[in-house]
Amino acid sequence: MEPKSYSSGERVFGPPNGTFDADWAATALGSNRPELDHPTSVRLVEQAWELLRTQGLRGERLTAALDLEPGLAAAVSAVATETAELYLDPR
Repeated sequence: MEPKSYSSGERVFGPPNGTFDADWAATALGSNRPELDHPTSVRLVEQAWELLRTQGLRGERLTAALDLEPGLAAAVSAVATETAELYLDPR
């Protein structure tokens, strides 16, 4: 299954610029991977965010750095990367 992008409506309710809300990101992950419970989703997006912020990893590099099965790693990486693009990158 191809990961879904956030809809513009979801962006309205996203975290403010420069912040990371693990619960919000976990909800986005859960929409693509409904088999994950919320606490697991929170833990996974927090791991990805830590790598993104401390090592500058995004996209495929972030996916490769996550110690997860490839499909799950790609889904987690996609959420973290899109969150960074939407809320951290200059427009």
